[in-house]
Amino acid sequence: MTEPRRLHLLRVAIALAVVFNVMALIVLIRPKPIAFTVFMFLGQPLFAVALILLVVAALAELRARQIL
Repeated sequence: MTEPRRLHLLRVAIALAVVFNVMALIVLIRPKPIAFTVFMFLGQPLFAVALILLVVAALAELRARQIL
């Protein structure tokens, strides 16, 4: 049995959000310049991609249930 694409998108969005949170926690605990730089250049785009994937998954779910 294959899982729908919207569930896969949701899982990827959750994984990206977890990576973002781990990076933020590292910056919070050990504020080193290299950690902050990596967080600013990689963490912020990761969160943006996760947010976009979440919106796409939500819209796909609404279309699947014929609400939209």
